[in-house]
Amino acid sequence: MLNASLTIALEPHYGPRSLSERLFKYSLAVQPQGPLKRTVLYFDYNATSPLHPIARQAWLEISDKHWQNPSSLFPEAAVARVLLEDNRDVLADLLGCEPQRIVFTSGATEANNAIAAFLFQTSHRDATVAISAIEHPCVLDPFHHFFGNRVRELPVNVSGTVCLESIESLLATSNPVLLSVMAANNETGVIQPWENILDLCRQRGISFHTDAAQWIGKLPIQGLGACDWVTGSAHKFGGPKGVGFLVIPENTRSFHSQRGGPQENRSRGGTEDLASITAMVAVLVHLQNQGAPCAQDETGARHRRSLAFGRDAGEARLCELLPGVIPLGQHSERLWNTLAVLVPQVENIRLVAQLGREGIACSTGSACSSSSGTPSAVLTAMGIDSSQARHLIRLSGGWETAPSEWIEAVEKLSIAATQCLAVAPRVALGPQGS
Repeated sequence: MLNASLTIALEPHYGPRSLSERLFKYSLAVQPQGPLKRTVLYFDYNATSPLHPIARQAWLEISDKHWQNPSSLFPEAAVARVLLEDNRDVLADLLGCEPQRIVFTSGATEANNAIAAFLFQTSHRDATVAISAIEHPCVLDPFHHFFGNRVRELPVNVSGTVCLESIESLLATSNPVLLSVMAANNETGVIQPWENILDLCRQRGISFHTDAAQWIGKLPIQGLGACDWVTGSAHKFGGPKGVGFLVIPENTRSFHSQRGGPQENRSRGGTEDLASITAMVAVLVHLQNQGAPCAQDETGARHRRSLAFGRDAGEARLCELLPGVIPLGQHSERLWNTLAVLVPQVENIRLVAQLGREGIACSTGSACSSSSGTPSAVLTAMGIDSSQARHLIRLSGGWETAPSEWIEAVEKLSIAATQCLAVAPRVALGPQGS
């Protein structure tokens, strides 16, 4: 495991230099100190991730040396402006889009709300939008708020994958102003065929949006910039909370994520948080570097397969210990870090509480909907009724989660389920395919 002893030299450059020279010079000094002792095994990365050491160091350095307002006119503020635009250039290069398309935001929730509001304000009164039934609440809620019964929800199969046939059928008979399908699902980890959907939209001239909050930091991001709209949140991949980005279509006029000053090419008023933006881009560069977990090269692919091996070993062990367990999305392509299961006869809230006492931090599904008391839209779309949804447990690991930690987590899950059964009446779990 990396310790926090590292240095990042940040140097703004004014001349035409290479991409790497224009933003950061990294030097990472790793001192072998043995594994860090942890009292809790954290398996809730899909809700949020711990701040990566590189992000922390970048944030501290910018906060210390370049805290000035990038919109001010004195020389030190001009340096902050150069760093801000360098961040935009590097992120655009990673995504494969033009820098002017990137708007820095407070996260995906703000960005997704802004897209819905913008399309509502600029589209004709009978315009429709098509969104998948498994979207995060920050997509579902604003689009239903603005478009009401003009929202067309795209169904998924029992594994939680959006059906391409339903999209082809919809586009053959209607012309929505936007089609939105997330890149990867936050509750099941099931990867969506967003590239195929993008092709279908291109053929029909339909604007396409993907909420990539769960994809970024786990898989290569090259090519995401081909989508018309892309949203992401830094805290999902080791960056700070309260910062993210939005990719908007080329030549988009009068778009405002929030009104105010002329910042972000007049697309979002408010002083930019340069320290958090730099921290976000710094960790993303690190995760996309050659051989890193999200790199597009073969070394990166091997790294992801190795990480998936730990999840798969944990899944197999859990099925041995609790034969009635039902993994969700098991036969679909999933994020390497996510294991969502229905645990028979035990209500998930009690099980998560018991696991917390045993030193395992996990969840009952989406952190943004678990407190509402109603089954998530994801499970409902997959045909899982409310009585079954009460048994969902989600384990989502990180880049350094070892196979042994997956095994420890599921073994403690099995013990916790047995303990819960010993003190509570059993609740039947009906059959459900995955």
